Amino acid sequence: MCHPSRLAAFCALLILSACGGGAGRYPALMPSDLILAEPALPDHAGIAAASPDQADAATETRGAALRDRAASLQGPVIDPETRARMQRARR
Repeated sequence: MCHPSRLAAFCALLILSACGGGAGRYPALMPSDLILAEPALPDHAGIAAASPDQADAATETRGAALRDRAASLQGPVIDPETRARMQRARR
């Protein structure tokens, strides 16, 4: 005769054994010295590290140019002559 508790334990063992088949899918762990190492700076970061004022000035110049461009786009994109021609063609 089969006890219900033994049957439940067997079913639980069977279910749990099905979960262990994917052990090969886990990524390899990195050594801690690689994780804790200082990051290498990219080549373009040398300019900012050597001359922060120059980098700030270049950033401000680029920002001003982008603000000017955005301000110019606030107005109409189509010049008045073309807009008038389009409206005449629409009638």
